[in-house]
Amino acid sequence: MNNIKPAQISFSKKIGLFLCLWLFSTIIGSFIVGFITLKFGVDSTPALRIATIIQDIVIFILPAIATAMLITRLPATFLSIDKFAQKKHYILTLITLIVSIPAMNYIIAWNESMQLPESMKGIEEWMRNSENNAAIMVKTMLGQPDIPNLIMSILIVGVLAGLSEELFFRGALQKILLSKPMNGHIAIWITAFIFSAIHMQFYGFIPRLLLGAFFGYLVVWSGSLWLPIVAHAFNNITTVFVTWLYNSGCIDSDPNQLGAAMTPFDTTIAITSVIATITLIIYLKKSFSQTSCDGKQNHDQDTSL
Repeated sequence: MNNIKPAQISFSKKIGLFLCLWLFSTIIGSFIVGFITLKFGVDSTPALRIATIIQDIVIFILPAIATAMLITRLPATFLSIDKFAQKKHYILTLITLIVSIPAMNYIIAWNESMQLPESMKGIEEWMRNSENNAAIMVKTMLGQPDIPNLIMSILIVGVLAGLSEELFFRGALQKILLSKPMNGHIAIWITAFIFSAIHMQFYGFIPRLLLGAFFGYLVVWSGSLWLPIVAHAFNNITTVFVTWLYNSGCIDSDPNQLGAAMTPFDTTIAITSVIATITLIIYLKKSFSQTSCDGKQNHDQDTSL
């Protein structure tokens, strides 16, 4: 799956270096973010935006790039940012994300309805409080429903988040895991699990896990990190845009709730969405295999996954 041999550095050294750089960056980034929020408050939209930008750059982008530069002479190749997928693959990927919206909304609603046993009531309350606090912070960061705030939200929540998180998780972490002799599917799902868990939004854990796995397979199939970056950014931008439309009164119903009500109608839409999404993913994977067999692309990846 991964033919890059970065200076024959062992897996334990690579993952150790990556974790150390991430821990150091997290300490520095958290200190800066903490200072900003303490000075300006968590209810300040500009402060939250600055804190988010710092977090994405310092905690996610810097350790990923630093790790790649330290363990290989070809950091861009290691991070899979030295090549692009074909246009048709970007189009198919975005269509797949659009078609999956009702299914993902249904899964989100199901995930949110999950309840822990009575003996774990304290943990459940903590999880729901964390979820509520995260929702409040996102709402604050989006700001008022006007055009300038929409543009800022698209750039920060959409573009920057998509770039930074994909560099960190699929570009660095997943690539390091794939360098260890293990089943490629395991590496992808471990990365997706960490990706979902690190958001600390437990009632969106399963849909984010599925989304992370999809991004992981995209970079393996295409050999290009730009495909999951575009997909990730598109997914975030879509959420920001439809939320803005709803909050600004441009639309009467929230598209984020399509398929989420769990009525017979919504269930039918969700099931149809699941079938269509799976069909598109299978077709997308085959299109990568056909491109590879035709000799039009060389991704240095095992597209048999």
